[in-house]
Parts: sequence; structure tokens; C-alpha cells
Amino acid sequence: MPSATVRLAAPGRPSWIGRGETWRHAPARHALAALADTNQAAGPVRLLLAERGHRRVLAILGEADVSHPWVVTGWLGWPDTKPIGSQGLRIREALAARSNDYWTLDLAARAVGFGPMDVAHALPLPWWAGISVVIPARGVHEVLPGVLHALADAAARLPAGTPWEAIVVDDASDPLLSLPSGLPRQIRLVRSDTQLHCGGARNHGLARSRHGLILFCDADTHLAPDYLTEHVARHLLAPNLITVSLRDHVPAHLPVPARAPDGSRDSRVSAHYKPGRLGLAPVPEPVTVHPIRQTRGFRDLGNGRRLGPVDLPFMVKGNNLALPAATARSIGFPPDFAGWGPEDVCFAAKAIARGSYVVPVLSTGVFHREHPPRSGSAARRDAELAANLHRYAHHLDGRAALPWQAPNPVEASR
Repeated sequence: MPSATVRLAAPGRPSWIGRGETWRHAPARHALAALADTNQAAGPVRLLLAERGHRRVLAILGEADVSHPWVVTGWLGWPDTKPIGSQGLRIREALAARSNDYWTLDLAARAVGFGPMDVAHALPLPWWAGISVVIPARGVHEVLPGVLHALADAAARLPAGTPWEAIVVDDASDPLLSLPSGLPRQIRLVRSDTQLHCGGARNHGLARSRHGLILFCDADTHLAPDYLTEHVARHLLAPNLITVSLRDHVPAHLPVPARAPDGSRDSRVSAHYKPGRLGLAPVPEPVTVHPIRQTRGFRDLGNGRRLGPVDLPFMVKGNNLALPAATARSIGFPPDFAGWGPEDVCFAAKAIARGSYVVPVLSTGVFHREHPPRSGSAARRDAELAANLHRYAHHLDGRAALPWQAPNPVEASR
């Protein structure tokens, strides 16, 4: 098949066959037929053929012209984001239709000498499109210096010449935040005169970012030294990922430990929910869930499945997540959330609805500095959460392919 190029995506994603400058949609069986008589496709790519039961699995990896087999430039096959019908699926409908079983990415990772996407340790690999770290910050004067020095240490492990930047968004702090001395020049501070809240501050920083991979990190979160290199490795293999790592909670009066983060207390490892919990799904009786173990690293948590009251979007926490800048900029955080939670879950829901996989990166992690409620009290925090859950439910009925619907005055006042 010397005259055709095939872009084959993961399950549930569209495949395409291109001849010259023309691309046409190709169901998987057509792509199989086109490739049946060859073990190589046109262009600088590697064709992965593997057996899964009685089915043949195909995946195409784009490789750079280098000797090291680990330098992979991308996964050729983008998610299908075209609307279905006049306006497309609602977010909640698309979530029910999307699988999160990223087993083809596991095969792709093994094909280049890596291991399972969630647990393998990676070599430091270059990301020439660059990395932008966006940090919303308000009233974090005591912990911000340590957070930024930890970020600088992680960036120092990137291969030489990897472009990166960090944008700290001072969300109308009083007194104003300032950067500590001794930081790399890539870290800069921008300010908002009015409070934007977490999602708005992230959008503020996102609009000023320049690079191809976005990492959202909270201002009380210390990245492990290998955090950036581990996440970059996953995004080199696929253009439609949200990667997250577990957090190790550190009491406010203690220093950050000089060891790797231990995520065993993260709610995505184990969580107990009681009746009366605030959330979109009721908790009729006490339930304990173990999401990582019960869903094989979120592989079985797609298609709208719930574990107790939690689902796949709930596995994405704003304290650390990485995704392609093109995805982040096309979605943005919902503009109407104020105060505590769950704007990160709402953002993730739309990204998943548009075709993103959620992959936990368990080979690294973060430290989270515990602190009193930033809302001022637990009661006010819970009131903010209740109002924002109402906003989240509203957005789930919005169209996945369209921008966030502007809240009406009644919704905004709740």
C-alpha cells in the first residue's frame, strides 16, 4: 500500500486513510483490509500488530529519525469530536458512550520498550512543543516558595533544551504575592485585580501560556522531582490524554518529606463515603471504594460507570493534571464556578466527552500541603460546594462540542 497512509486510532475513535491530500473516514474493518498485505505503512511510522483474543489490533506510532527507540513524536489518530446531530451529544450522554479502556496505548507503550501506561517508569524524553505550568494562587504566601522550588527541581530533570514556563496567577491576594529569589527565569507572576476563583485563574494563566503541554498545579502542591518527565512520556504516546498523579497529604506544621510521595491515602486509592455526603450521586448507605484497584487504573471506569458516588471525571483533581494545550484551550474551565469545587471535575467531564482518556501516572506523585478551608470555614466551604454542584449538573446537560453555556442570572446567584 505505498500510495496510502493510514491513521488508526484507539477503540471508539475514528480511523482515516489518506491518498495524497485527501483523507476519508475508515471504519476499523476497512483499515484492517487496507493493511492486510503489508507490515509497514507509508511514511516515518511503525505499525504495531498484536493479537487480542481473536481480533487483530493495529496501532501506528510516528517516530523521530533517531537511534533511541524511546523518542516517539506522537500517536497518529485523534479523537472524534464532530457533533452528532445538529448540536452533538450532551456531556452526560457522551460520558456514557466513552470507554476509558486505553489498552491499545499500553500495547503502544510496550512496543517502544515502555510498560503499562499507569505504572511504568520512564526515561527523561524531550518534548519540543514545550511545557506550560499554570498555578492559580491566592493567599499562599507561606507555602508558595517551596512549591516553586520543587517545580524548578522537576524542570531541571527535563532533557536539555526542552522549552518550559510556569505562570503563577495571583488571584487578587491581599497582600500581593511575590516570587522568591533564586528561581529560574521561566517562572513568572501575573496578577488579577479581581478574584477569579480557581477555574478563572487557570483560564487567566492558560491564555498567557505558550507551549504545547499544559500542567495545572495548585499553589499548595509540591511536584516530585520526576513528575514532569513521567507525565511527558505518556503524552508523547497519545494526543488525547489527561494524566493525573496521586497526592500525599502533609500537615501544615510539618516540612515536606525528603522522599517520594506516598499516594496510598489518596481518595482514588481508597475512600469511604457516608450517607449525607454532598455530591451529584446520593449515598444511601456507607460504602468504601478502591478506584485504582477496582477499575484497573481507571481502564474500566468509562461509559458512565460509578463506584459508589464517584465516576471517571471525579478522578481528575485540579491540584495536578496534564493535558495537551490544544484540548485545554478549546475547552477552558467553566466561568461560573465560585469558591470550592468542582470546576476541575466539570472541566474533565467535557474533555472526556470530547475523547480524552484519563490515565493515572502512579510512577510519580505530589505532596499536598494541608491547610484550613480557604473559604474561611467548613460551613461556607460546604455552601460553596452545594452551589457549584448545581452548576456542574447544569453543565452536564450542555453540548460536549460547544462552548460553556453562559449562566443566567438565576443560576449565577445560587
